[in-house]
Amino acid sequence: MIFMLVIVDGVAVTTTNQAIKALALLREHKDKFDLVISDVHMPDMDGFKLLELVGLEMDLPVISKFGSCMVICDLQ
Repeated sequence: MIFMLVIVDGVAVTTTNQAIKALALLREHKDKFDLVISDVHMPDMDGFKLLELVGLEMDLPVISKFGSCMVICDLQ
């Protein structure tokens, strides 16, 4: 799956299973996203690298998932 847009209770949720595609979508539509939720273990990019790039390029909070626990990072 490249990406999917779902609207739940009036909130648009964009999903992808590829970190590189997610980063491209975030870069292309910076003003359209309010939050990033990401797994740390992804096949095409380490989740920490994605967190670093989002932190350097965008002013978005990131929630990173480690297996069964989650870490919330406010990069503002």
